[in-house]
Amino acid sequence: MVNDVEKAAERVAKLRAQIDKVSGPLADAEAALEIAERAERDRQDERGAEYDRAFLKSWRTQADEKHERGSELHDEFLAALAEEPWFQAYAACRAERFKREKILTVAQNAQARLGEDRTVPEQRWYDLPIVDDIARAVDKAAEAIATAYAEELDAERWAYIEVTD
Repeated sequence: MVNDVEKAAERVAKLRAQIDKVSGPLADAEAALEIAERAERDRQDERGAEYDRAFLKSWRTQADEKHERGSELHDEFLAALAEEPWFQAYAACRAERFKREKILTVAQNAQARLGEDRTVPEQRWYDLPIVDDIARAVDKAAEAIATAYAEELDAERWAYIEVTD
């Protein structure tokens, strides 16, 4: 038994010696890694700040360009929309509602001018759900386009930051 204990003790001593031999270089390597990681974070922070400073110099121009392009696209949309048969039918339907309002107003004014009791009803307005449906669909599509653009901006910033000199 004593022999087994001595063998085990020798083995433990050898392994401890190996650990001591390796732990010094390992600690040095870990310290070097930590320094390199910190330097990389600092470099990325500086690149991020450079990107942000450059972006701040041009954001207004970029935003104005997007506004102008949005106005152009809105005009294109309205022109295309006006040519759609369903839009023309919808506009005609709405026009009939406006015409009815004008008729009611003229009749109410005539009764008032003649001193008659007011018997002409008020115009009843109600929203047509098609407008809400279209607005929701447009908002959903626009949000997806804007989200993709935001992702492009983020990717552009990270690509700038991650460039190594």
